[in-house]
Amino acid sequence: MTDNIQFTVKGEVYTLTNSWEKISSYHFLTLVRDFECMARGELSPAIVRVNFVCNVMGWNPAKIKDEEAFQNLALLAEQVTFPFVISYPDNDEALSVLEPEVRKLCKRIPPERLSGVAIARYLARLDYKFTLDCCFCRQLVPVVKVDDEFYYGYRIDTSFNMLTCSLKVLQYIEVHRIMGKPDMLPLLAAILYHPDTYSSESAHQLAEKFATLPAHELQAIAFNFQAFNNYLFTQTEFSIFTAGKDEKPSAITTGALESLYNLSSNGCGNITVVEQMNLIQYLTILRKKLIDSVHRLHAVKMQKADIAKETGLPIHIINKIL
Repeated sequence: MTDNIQFTVKGEVYTLTNSWEKISSYHFLTLVRDFECMARGELSPAIVRVNFVCNVMGWNPAKIKDEEAFQNLALLAEQVTFPFVISYPDNDEALSVLEPEVRKLCKRIPPERLSGVAIARYLARLDYKFTLDCCFCRQLVPVVKVDDEFYYGYRIDTSFNMLTCSLKVLQYIEVHRIMGKPDMLPLLAAILYHPDTYSSESAHQLAEKFATLPAHELQAIAFNFQAFNNYLFTQTEFSIFTAGKDEKPSAITTGALESLYNLSSNGCGNITVVEQMNLIQYLTILRKKLIDSVHRLHAVKMQKADIAKETGLPIHIINKIL
């Protein structure tokens, strides 16, 4: 797997991106439109990939009549792996014994095309499915136009190996509450693209305007935020908040608003100041408080199993902290 796919047409070398982080906003929107068609059973994952290649290259698939040319297009499209991951039965149980790098290959490349992987023939007999890869760290819809006005979305920056994001705490919490509710998409977009100082009331009013956006654009905004949220809590130091499985839920997933008010009472500023705190700063403070609580409980001789029960953190994370 690679972030770029090189291929030759009539002696000329072309490069095709194979990464969420490198596609354009336009191609992201067209992909989301195709995802909606796929969800309705109108397109297969293979055709979604073919459409992506054609959109990037400026080709019209309807004009490709030659069978060999279409087969070459299909083979090229098969190399586009970034939009999907492969899900195997029982939560990928068949992959549990594999080394991380091999497992990564099996999650991206259909088993029929895996070479040099001993388990490939077995995997090909399983009822596997393609699911959307909703985990990346980039703002792919930086601006939207509503009633001839431009609204700029939250910014994400990962340059110099440092993550920053312009989202405010209250914005994040209010979006998190309505994620996964299709009828709330205009409000979700209004919250994320709110100009100037954020307030719940003005976002609610702005949602009436955002309701006029095309459905696929609203879906793209929601998908982008979900992907960033997934990245934040699986690929960064903030994964500590979602490390537990069956233990007590973490503050960020169920009690974020209460945690916000606790920060106010703990001397981080009045509630208005805390609501407008930067999201990354907020998560950093919560993470430190969680780590400090582990050290405090350990200092009073509490057993690790009891610390795990109290904090919702698994034992291996507690061992790392201590």
